[in-house]
Amino acid sequence: MEFVRDLSKTELEDIHIIRRETAERVLTPERERLLETIATAESSSMRDLARRVDRNVSVVSRDLDILFEADIIDYEQNGRSKKPVLAHENVIVEPIVYNGSVTPRGE
Repeated sequence: MEFVRDLSKTELEDIHIIRRETAERVLTPERERLLETIATAESSSMRDLARRVDRNVSVVSRDLDILFEADIIDYEQNGRSKKPVLAHENVIVEPIVYNGSVTPRGE
């Protein structure tokens, strides 16, 4: 709880906390690369993102669906295409170690 109180005093906004089990399942190296590319490059569509990471669009689409289900990305309609965007500015994986102690789940 102390962590959440201290975090609320910072300038960080839009924080999404996911469980370690979810992170282990969802955040593969390939999906982390997708997140980095979404965050740093202006991809106009899922197809454009697949080109940027040099991967098959159907595989990228499946990876994005998994990230979407975990509420890590969202989609913006871009004409007839869906543009993947980060759903949150900050994603934190629990359990959180803060000030030398582990923050219990749900705090």
